[in-house]
Amino acid sequence: MEDQSVLERILNGEEDPKDLPLALLQSITNDFSQDKQIGQGGFGVVYKGVLRNGIIVAVKRIEVNQITIDDVSFRREFNSLMNNNHQNVVRFLGFCSNTHHIPRKEAGEISLVNVRERLLCFEYIRNGSLDKHITDELRGLEWEPRYAIMSGICKGLFYLHEEFFFVHMDLKPPNILLDDHKIPKITDFGLSRSDEMSHTTGQRFGTPGYVAPEYKKDGKTSFKCDIYSLGVIITELVTGRKSVPHKNNVSVISLTF
Repeated sequence: MEDQSVLERILNGEEDPKDLPLALLQSITNDFSQDKQIGQGGFGVVYKGVLRNGIIVAVKRIEVNQITIDDVSFRREFNSLMNNNHQNVVRFLGFCSNTHHIPRKEAGEISLVNVRERLLCFEYIRNGSLDKHITDELRGLEWEPRYAIMSGICKGLFYLHEEFFFVHMDLKPPNILLDDHKIPKITDFGLSRSDEMSHTTGQRFGTPGYVAPEYKKDGKTSFKCDIYSLGVIITELVTGRKSVPHKNNVSVISLTF
């Protein structure tokens, strides 16, 4: 079994997040077995990883293609998040770059095709995502706990904007986790980008209802896009009901130029 001590040291704060061996992530997820799957989005599948000491981590497996991420943006994004130290942003533990080959048959010929994937490791938050609580538990919560969740999301978002100059671009209840004390933690930075990258052409990605109008219409990205999404989330927290029917984590917005 791959030595798990490296992850234990990172979790204990003895080492910084780093490149993790593929064999390690395979061993703690039982080779990414279906029974370890705990979530799935438009860009990846999340698995539960169990260490020998019983501590659980989350492992996100992302296939790299033309509509997800490339190596440059991947490393730029997560090199920044390696230094994250805020209670309202999910803790990043490490990553792994993996390339393997699969056979593909075209025109009667069988060839090997490279498949690139990136694996990300985060702290595991047991209480699930905010969307699972809005219509149930939040109806019975007093104003103060609701306000504490709103305040925590705002603090985490402010930290990302001020410290990393990141626009999250996919802020929504499924991407906010709640720990055992109902402390919110922002997660899933697959669509995030530097504030300097202010315009996107071609396909745009986002969840209907949470996407800022200027991004949907013109591809303009800024901190204001996250503030728009935050406003929708706060409305849901105040009313105790979802304002947006949530069927797919990510949708493609068709554009005409």
